[in-house]
Amino acid sequence: MVVRRFDTGVILAVVTLIATSFSASAEDLCGRAREAPDVVYDRLTKADKLKESFRDKAYAAINDDTKGVVWTFTVPGHPAHPSVVCRHIVKDGSGMRLETQVQCNVSEAECERLVKAFQELNHRMIEEMKRQQKK
Repeated sequence: MVVRRFDTGVILAVVTLIATSFSASAEDLCGRAREAPDVVYDRLTKADKLKESFRDKAYAAINDDTKGVVWTFTVPGHPAHPSVVCRHIVKDGSGMRLETQVQCNVSEAECERLVKAFQELNHRMIEEMKRQQKK
């Protein structure tokens, strides 16, 4: 299992999401006990009764609005399956940053590709948020 933790390194002055603090230990994933991705998915959808907010041929996403976390799961057929990515906003001084944690259960190379894909997605999201703030 490969575990990665990264953030965008970009400070956001204004964010409409609510930040929740999480401990940053190897035993947790965005404030939850680290478990197999399918177990996390089941806990979110069955125990917490959260619904999928997005699904395509590669990913399924679940928003936990009470904790300000977006969970993204690879689906069967994705090269990095089974893996889970969680993203949340963290206070950073007077601004905010987007922190991402990845639990990847396949080869190092596939995990690195997954991490890179989410780094690029996070960058695009932040750029779009900046454009929206300027309007």
